[in-house]
Amino acid sequence: MPVIHDVFKNKKVLGLIPARGASKRLPKKNLRQINGKPLIYWSIVEAQESEYVDSVVVSTEDIEIKQYSYNHGIDCVIDRPPSLAQDESRSIDVVLHAVDVLAQQGKKYEYVMLLQPTSPLRTSKHIDDALKLMWAKKATVVVSVCETEHPASWMGYLSKDLMMDEFLDNLTTDLSNDDDRVSYQINGAIYLVKTSTLITEKTFFPTPGAYAHFMERSDSIDIDTELDLDYASYLIARRASKFI
Repeated sequence: MPVIHDVFKNKKVLGLIPARGASKRLPKKNLRQINGKPLIYWSIVEAQESEYVDSVVVSTEDIEIKQYSYNHGIDCVIDRPPSLAQDESRSIDVVLHAVDVLAQQGKKYEYVMLLQPTSPLRTSKHIDDALKLMWAKKATVVVSVCETEHPASWMGYLSKDLMMDEFLDNLTTDLSNDDDRVSYQINGAIYLVKTSTLITEKTFFPTPGAYAHFMERSDSIDIDTELDLDYASYLIARRASKFI
């Protein structure tokens, strides 16, 4: 079997970082500092260090994020329309818009990897390992996952009045945690898809052909709150201390 580099050197891989400025829960979230660097920095630098990502592109409606991206060597910044920079905007629509804009510029890619800046612990190794899995499995899609903190059987929905009838009906085991099965959750760090599949099916989850790329929980933090920022800062500092 050819080595992975030989496989991907003639198949263009796009690393797309969606970074809007209009976040509400954490205003200007993608520019908030983690260990002296804005959140978006961590995705930019790791994507640039990937062995297989050919172009690193940022999609944003924010002038400050646009300027920061260009200052840090981003190949291209796509001006995202305001309609795709709302809380209810779908990631799939943002990616399709970016792919279309790049195609109009004569830039076409066989693979698209969505790298959300809210996953600052994701490394170039995770990125490259996802691409290796894509090739090894002949997959159409690879999505990163991590183990859930608790078994899925402990989880469920509550009614608006907090009654637990439906929740308890759906429990599939007792609370002793003796179930040997491991449950997983999508961690939001990596979505890798064949461009042709993306355009045709307009989803990151076509079937068949989707595979999970496992990441440790410590690498899977997703920034949404101030506490998440603090925890990510701690984890990044701890990671750096191991190399001193």
